[in-house]
Amino acid sequence: MRFAVLGSLTTIDDDGVAVALGGSKPRSLLAVLLLEPNRTVPLDTVMAVLWGEEPPPTATASLHNHVARLRRSLHDADGTRLRTMPHGLEMHVGEGELDRDVFEQRVRRAQEARNREDWEVVERDAGAALALWRGAPFADVPAVAGHPVATFLQEQRLQALECRFEALLHLDRLDGLAAELGVLVKEHPFRETLHRQLMLVLGRTDRRAEALALFRSLRRSLVEELGVEPGPAVQEAHREVLLRSAAVPHRASPAAPAAGPRPPSAGTPPRLAQLPAPPGEFVGRAEHMAEIRTELESGRSRTALAVISGMPGVGKTGLALHIAEQLRHAFPDGQLYLNLHGATPGVAPLEPADALAVLLHGLGVDTRRIPCDVEAASALLRSALAPTRTLLVLDDAASVSQIRPLLPAGAGCAVLLTSRRPLATLGAATHVRLEPLSPPDSALLLEQASGRSWAASDAEPVARLVALCGHLPLALQVSAARLRSRRTLPVEKLVERLARQEDRLDHLELEDLSVRRSLMAAHEALLGSDDPRDGDAAAALVLIGALDLPEYGAPLMATAMDCTERSAERTLDRLAEVALLQEVGWGRYAPHDLIRDFARELAGRPGEQARNADAVERSLRWYQERLAHCAAALRPGTGRAPEHAGGRTGTVFADTAAALAWGAAEAPNLLVLAGSGAHGRLGPTRTLELINALFPYLHDRGRVQDLERLTRHAITLARSSGNTAAEGRALGHLASAYYSAGHVRQALLLLDEAVELSEHLADDVARMCHLGNRAALLRELDQDADARATLARCLALRPDHLAPGEEAMLLGHQGYVAELTDLRSALSYHLRSRERAREAGSAVIEQVALCNMGRTHLGLGEPARALQSFEEALRVMAADGAHWNAERETRLGQAQALRALGRLGEAGEVCTALLQEAATRGDSYGRGLAEYEFGHVLRALGDERAALSRWGSALSALEGTDAQVLADLRALTSAPTVAADG
Repeated sequence: MRFAVLGSLTTIDDDGVAVALGGSKPRSLLAVLLLEPNRTVPLDTVMAVLWGEEPPPTATASLHNHVARLRRSLHDADGTRLRTMPHGLEMHVGEGELDRDVFEQRVRRAQEARNREDWEVVERDAGAALALWRGAPFADVPAVAGHPVATFLQEQRLQALECRFEALLHLDRLDGLAAELGVLVKEHPFRETLHRQLMLVLGRTDRRAEALALFRSLRRSLVEELGVEPGPAVQEAHREVLLRSAAVPHRASPAAPAAGPRPPSAGTPPRLAQLPAPPGEFVGRAEHMAEIRTELESGRSRTALAVISGMPGVGKTGLALHIAEQLRHAFPDGQLYLNLHGATPGVAPLEPADALAVLLHGLGVDTRRIPCDVEAASALLRSALAPTRTLLVLDDAASVSQIRPLLPAGAGCAVLLTSRRPLATLGAATHVRLEPLSPPDSALLLEQASGRSWAASDAEPVARLVALCGHLPLALQVSAARLRSRRTLPVEKLVERLARQEDRLDHLELEDLSVRRSLMAAHEALLGSDDPRDGDAAAALVLIGALDLPEYGAPLMATAMDCTERSAERTLDRLAEVALLQEVGWGRYAPHDLIRDFARELAGRPGEQARNADAVERSLRWYQERLAHCAAALRPGTGRAPEHAGGRTGTVFADTAAALAWGAAEAPNLLVLAGSGAHGRLGPTRTLELINALFPYLHDRGRVQDLERLTRHAITLARSSGNTAAEGRALGHLASAYYSAGHVRQALLLLDEAVELSEHLADDVARMCHLGNRAALLRELDQDADARATLARCLALRPDHLAPGEEAMLLGHQGYVAELTDLRSALSYHLRSRERAREAGSAVIEQVALCNMGRTHLGLGEPARALQSFEEALRVMAADGAHWNAERETRLGQAQALRALGRLGEAGEVCTALLQEAATRGDSYGRGLAEYEFGHVLRALGDERAALSRWGSALSALEGTDAQVLADLRALTSAPTVAADG
């Protein structure tokens, strides 16, 4: 077993396979034990790392579980490696098993060799030590990243670097040292040894002016910040530079090389071919490849530039290398490749000066002639590339400012860039934003990379596996590697592991491939940035994990972050720029599924839940309050309007259309919150309130399936919590859902239950509403006497004062029942209903009233007046947003009126539009009614066969419902077919 802590925490078993350590707690447990291997770590220390200074009451029991889980991961069934001691825990680590021990041993050997001036041994041992360094110690375990041991190891690395540089100075091997030391000097502005070494390198490579400038800069910093002069070693290096006489021999250069590419000669290096090998398994992306190749190959007057951007792990580098490999013939002077480390875990992005030095060195420019000044080096690069046809592949760019100095200007060159950011201001002619692969391409990549062939029976588990990988190439490659390395591992078992949300990222990590590390690098880059927007974005990602909702918009995040909407919008934009969020619609953002898992992990770290509790509660209250305002806007005049902050009453929405638009935007999140169980985030009481407030939006939008699912959930929740009033409301709402789907008799049974409950509660207002709806349903079933009797019971409960909206609904019920016996009387009720609806400001009830007026005019044989009422209803819908049931019935009535007036073409257009809308909403009942009316229009046009086809479709859609037209449909479809020629 091998343990690696110099970078992200990694464990490799004896077969060379990475061990899945589980979630953040088992990783933190292993990390704290590896800080002091082979020594007892007190339980208090372990608890503090796992849960902070105040562990929960369950911490001891949880620790036992985590210890057992870690032992299983390490195949330590007998407890010989992870030992339980009287007062703590001890991790047994053998010699050579921990990279930290090997690293420290090699650093000591290098220092000992330095003391005896054995420079070859110094260089060898220091290099061997540094080869073990993968990044900051315990990089992916924040709980121990700042531990003194981690700080000590960072210092050991610097000492190893200084040993190596000192050896190379004595051995006169100076190539590339200036760039390396330049980076380190910026990171450690007061470390004199590094400054001394860089001064000597610059002085010995004929860059005396830069060496002297470096000394002046160091002296100024030391004097101004610390009040001290540079030490003797730096002073001695300064004198060497001034006198051009080194304390140690430096390289002889009898003829200074030219400051540019080497001229052709026998010693000229071969044609540039720096590209890494493209991925062996590559699928899809044909459209993107064609677009980028067209841009890079086409004739032009300037350098061609194409950018590939996208989220971590989406395959940007693979696509770039695949394209570059295909373009070798188009760039005869070669291809340069440079990884800019914009998002490499534990590695800082390459500075422009260092990137320029690497590129120029690759072109054959002598290292001693490469300027430190960025502008000068950039000009030299442009000059070197100007006469050539060279392709530059710049991978993993961090920012536009990093890239600009690296761009050539010659028309023969082309640049292919990859970055998580869009780099929009670079002005690239082609910008491809990569999305995850399609399901078929994902399955194909998994097949090719795993070396397996799928049988027909594998289709379902493979589809499930690629979906759990988020169709992300990096995740698919990890899963494929697992399947390839373990030939007996069934796809179904891997699916089971990935299906456990809390473990998913553990199973998407294998050797050097890790979805978690890739995402962690992006998050740490935000945390480490000097830009305050990045700090806000990093905090917002944690909040997104804590909220755990499908989508995010600026108003919600402003509430969660307790900031302005403008600030929240900038934060969301920033997360989208760095590809940690996807913009799924204007102002709406969602994380990829695996980023969502990562955000949950961040939010689940010790202390984060407590820090985010207030933000989550604020967000939940915001949803409840906004939804109450939405319901009040959709049902004005039916009760007390919700209060604003400060005690004002009224809705925050300007009109019905604004309320519907808000509901449409927030519906995905509201449905998740409303669908939580009794032990969900809201609890039973608040969940029931949320479902009740969500009813007007779902009902008006015709979302029958969502309405039915939630109201059933509400009934179960109300019964389990003993909330009879909520149960009665939910029964009424479920009856509305059944009515909308044409199941009138089932709706009637539900209303009977609701009436009984309201009687039990002595709630006369609720009973009145339920009885009014019951009367309307009985009228729908042509049960005249029962409808009138039920309506009489309803009116007997009418209180002395009714809100205008409630009175408008009662008048509508009276009119609807009256249609069975007295159409003129019914019309007067509908007119009064419309007047009260307008007084209440209820566009929904006004639409229903106008639709009822139109239908009554049709019954009176007045199609022209009916058409006026239907068209007026549609105008109200256009202005304020449509109630789907009313819109459906209105458009059906409009088609009937147009048919009665002989305007058959227009009637057919109305039917066609209604059919399309019903199909979009998944409303099979509405589709059946539209098909039925369309058949009559077609018969009137003389196309009997087409009419019969429509009626057949209508019958299929309406079978099993209580549609009034069913009997007529059965008669129409059973009649003999009329010959086409009449």
